[in-house]
Amino acid sequence: MKNPLSVFKDKRELLDPSIFDNEVAHKTSWEPLVGGGTNICTHRVQTTTSPYSEKLLCFKKTAAAIFFCGSMILIGTLFLVNFSSYEGPEAWIGLVIVLIGAWQLWSMHAQQSVFDRSARRLTKGGKTHDLGQICAIQLIREFVSGNKSSYYSYELNLVRTDGERINIADHGSLHAIRVDAETLSNYLSIPVWDAIDYRIPEQARELDVKHEFMRRNII
Repeated sequence: MKNPLSVFKDKRELLDPSIFDNEVAHKTSWEPLVGGGTNICTHRVQTTTSPYSEKLLCFKKTAAAIFFCGSMILIGTLFLVNFSSYEGPEAWIGLVIVLIGAWQLWSMHAQQSVFDRSARRLTKGGKTHDLGQICAIQLIREFVSGNKSSYYSYELNLVRTDGERINIADHGSLHAIRVDAETLSNYLSIPVWDAIDYRIPEQARELDVKHEFMRRNII
């Protein structure tokens, strides 16, 4: 009979940063930079042009993300219209749904970024970053557990030469995050440090503690 504890044990290989052949990888955190994430694909790479520069690479919000937020705003608005004459909580529920949808749409818009290779500049959220200080692209995953559903969210981060990171995307599409990382890698001529299929040492220790706790309580 199969041991039920094997279901909870992460059997992936433990990450050794030396595989990336760069000392910066050893001083870079491999923990999630942005907690939470989402189970839909929120941003994808697009190529655009500028009259003052060569082609630009942009991470823009997807149609799926806009549809999701728009649906929430529409549902909340219908609540407000249908229950506007009620004194109960229905109208307040509609207002909350509208605000959540609008906030998520604004957050996704603020997360958009523009890469200008010729100017060696990244623009994101009204801030600019020097692309000359970026040495790699980091890919990691995070398990997000909720009350009704659980999923993996994948992060695409830029790694600076000092080990600090800049988050570019955080969503639930593994295929999209890897394709976009490769596109960005070719555009900036920097490597991709893909740790999605590895166990992160800090996370592995936490999981081992949980596994041992479950083992003692099951056996």
